[in-house]
Amino acid sequence: MKPIWIVDDDQSIRFVLEKALLRENLPTRSFTTAQEVLRALAQCGDGDGPQVMVSDIRMPGGSGLICWRRSRPSSPTCRSSS
Repeated sequence: MKPIWIVDDDQSIRFVLEKALLRENLPTRSFTTAQEVLRALAQCGDGDGPQVMVSDIRMPGGSGLICWRRSRPSSPTCRSSS
């Protein structure tokens, strides 16, 4: 199963989400900045990206929306909930 990527500059938020997801046997991978996520996505091959990405919107150095916008073209399986 592909991991759920968690993006948040607040360590306590990442910790709570990781523990809740791991309790359900769902794999996770955490990031503190949008730039980290973009670098990780650039290194992913086809189908190697996250199952789901949960991101904070307001983070220093780049918002979750910037991350989402930039990740969509490189991740054709990405879907918007809107």
